[in-house]
Amino acid sequence: LESMPYILVRGNLSSYGKDYPWRVLVSGLKACDIEQLKRFASGGYCDESTIVYLQHPCVVLTALEVLGYQVVASSSTSIKQDYNEYMWTMRKDFTEPEPMVTKPIKCTGVLITSLILFDYNFVFYLFCSLETVAGDMSVPSYYYVAVKGSLHASDCSVFGLIAAEVQALSKRYPSSIQVINGMTIKGPPIQVINTLSELGYKVICSTGEAEVVWTLQREI
Repeated sequence: LESMPYILVRGNLSSYGKDYPWRVLVSGLKACDIEQLKRFASGGYCDESTIVYLQHPCVVLTALEVLGYQVVASSSTSIKQDYNEYMWTMRKDFTEPEPMVTKPIKCTGVLITSLILFDYNFVFYLFCSLETVAGDMSVPSYYYVAVKGSLHASDCSVFGLIAAEVQALSKRYPSSIQVINGMTIKGPPIQVINTLSELGYKVICSTGEAEVVWTLQREI
């Protein structure tokens, strides 16, 4: 397993409620990657290669991006009525044999800095515009968000946004509702996706039929 570049990330975009955390299953992580992610609460191992993190999928995807993984595909599986589990395949490319992890503090520092900037942005961008958020270089560089909705619906749900982006979208869509793990926006999915493109996001994959989930990545 040490030489395998692919990992699988599985989870639901919606939590089980206020009293129940999200569950994200990650398969194929190397020992050094698990060490970098130890700040996340863990629910233990499902098997010898799958570890459970009690965190939102978009947060885990972003943390894995910092470690060098990138989403290359996504899919969904209907477990039961009104419940869909989503799966992202991520790949870590190496141009040479993988070096030993000699600077874990650097990666951890990037992640901690992102959390600090999250709090800073919530205050600083309380009344900001989309253009201001997109143009600010102090916002962390890597984000994944998910947009879920029907092609024929007049609203959709967005997961994984930071506070600054939530505030900006709330100005564009004043009827939006903040929920436990994201926000419901009164606007068709394609319109919201185009709005997110103004923040620097681009669609990298999508999955689903009647209900579609678009995974977007922000690049600065």
